[in-house]
Amino acid sequence: MRKTVITISVIFCILKMGVSGDIIALSWDQVMELGMRQNLELHMLRQDVSHQKLNVYRAMSDFLPTVNYSFQAVNNVELPVLVFMGNQFRIGTRYNFTHALQAQYPLFLGGARIVNLKIQNHARKSLLQMLKGKEEEIVLKAIEAYFQVILSRDLLAVSRRAQQAARANFQQVKKFYEAGAASQLDFLRAQSKLSQTIPAVTSALNALRMSEENLKFVLNISVHDSVVVLDSLVEKDFLGPLKEIELPALQQMAQESRPDLKSLEHQLQIGGQKEWLAGSRFLPQIVAAASVQHQAFLETAAVKSEDYTRAKSASISLQWPLFEGGKRVLEWQQAVIQKRKAAYQKELLKRTIMLEVKNNWNQFRLSKQNLKSLKQAFEEAKETLRLANLTYKEGVSTQVEVLNAQTAFTDAEARYRKGIFDYNIAQLKLLKALGKLHWLWQSNGTEN
Repeated sequence: MRKTVITISVIFCILKMGVSGDIIALSWDQVMELGMRQNLELHMLRQDVSHQKLNVYRAMSDFLPTVNYSFQAVNNVELPVLVFMGNQFRIGTRYNFTHALQAQYPLFLGGARIVNLKIQNHARKSLLQMLKGKEEEIVLKAIEAYFQVILSRDLLAVSRRAQQAARANFQQVKKFYEAGAASQLDFLRAQSKLSQTIPAVTSALNALRMSEENLKFVLNISVHDSVVVLDSLVEKDFLGPLKEIELPALQQMAQESRPDLKSLEHQLQIGGQKEWLAGSRFLPQIVAAASVQHQAFLETAAVKSEDYTRAKSASISLQWPLFEGGKRVLEWQQAVIQKRKAAYQKELLKRTIMLEVKNNWNQFRLSKQNLKSLKQAFEEAKETLRLANLTYKEGVSTQVEVLNAQTAFTDAEARYRKGIFDYNIAQLKLLKALGKLHWLWQSNGTEN
């Protein structure tokens, strides 16, 4: 059955796309891999991580000295005049040439360099945790979109089977009507039921196309390509042993595993380091410098190597801004406020995670119970339809009972399919709430 569905899907894609585009066959684990590899949001966030890594290297470079080389050639078009005891003297030469090599190293900046390096490291770790969280978010979107395609395909098949059943029923009633064994009312009911299936099939087909486009958008697949899903809509066990764990333990697990909470913890560390950085500006700065200069003073521009004279210098400077209008105090107070804000954000996120895990846990339990009931209702509706068709052919039941049984069976099958979808997605959302969705691609050997 599965091979038949895949073959029909491939043929449909070929006819739909003509000679342009590619056919991309997908399984649910391939969807995870493509989502992490091709999604544009992840590409952008990975660029942010790479950019922040360079910021760390830039902060490390502050611990190295700066070395500059300079060359200067001066043409003194008019020499300066010195007046001494009423007499004027021109000083200097027409041409000056200078080669200089200068080195500078800050001995002490109030601890700003160390604090800045810690800030950049925490920012990089925060972005890495954000990337992990975004990966889980994109994978959840991708798998949900993938299962939505399967659900839409199954609902389309249900609608078409309902249409075929309605057509077969119409043909049966038509024969009875022509033979005088069925009334005109039965004939019109069967005809109306067949007509009602047409918009249902059209709506299901449109839903399938929309779900396919959504899947291609999440996976960054070209709109000219066509996707073929290789899986069927069956119950999945994504949670594994987590199903047996009680809610408080799950909430504690989420507090320890959620990437967004870990990212915020690094942001809280950044707030504390920024407070230290603002405090370091109250301390003096000590800078050591040294230079070597080779200068030549000539009356002509024909300079030679032996015309240069060397000069060396070394210095240590201390700078301590005593008053800047209170700006440093205000910056320190702002850093304290930002740190407090990050602490409040962390507490809010922790409570949000507790509530999110509880809601998803309840939703999983509800979907599990619903699926069991929907499966039983589907089996009962299936048997009811079989008996209704059999008894109608034997003249025991009415045509209305057959139509009602067909409608109930179609609705029950659609709800059952939707129940399987809800059950699978509820597990995935619970894994995402726990910060454990990465178990899926780790267990499947999918690498980022």
